[in-house]
Amino acid sequence: MIQPYALIIEDDPKLGTIFRTALQQAGYEADLDENGNRYRAFLNARQPDFVILDLHLPFAFGGDILTEIHAKYPDTVVAVVTADLVKAKTLTGKADHILIKPVSVASLLRLAESVKKDES
Repeated sequence: MIQPYALIIEDDPKLGTIFRTALQQAGYEADLDENGNRYRAFLNARQPDFVILDLHLPFAFGGDILTEIHAKYPDTVVAVVTADLVKAKTLTGKADHILIKPVSVASLLRLAESVKKDES
């Protein structure tokens, strides 16, 4: 069985590490783009089953990345993670899930498990 793949695009190094560790414990292979400048290389290498996407990144805007991911991989599940409630509301219907920071590991794991079940 192929291990599900997750891509995390999050510029907070502590959160990125927590998200990646949690997803690895949930059975995912996971990569982390800490600035929004490497996600294209990851997307070109492998289609992710699940993406955790911060909106505010040093080198890119999460909303643009969301559009790009859905255009390239319409079946990929994208969870936008943000503390920006105003921006989050503008993505309703565009992102598959919107998680407001702080995000608990338990809620992330529940979501990751549901994505795995939907893929199988």
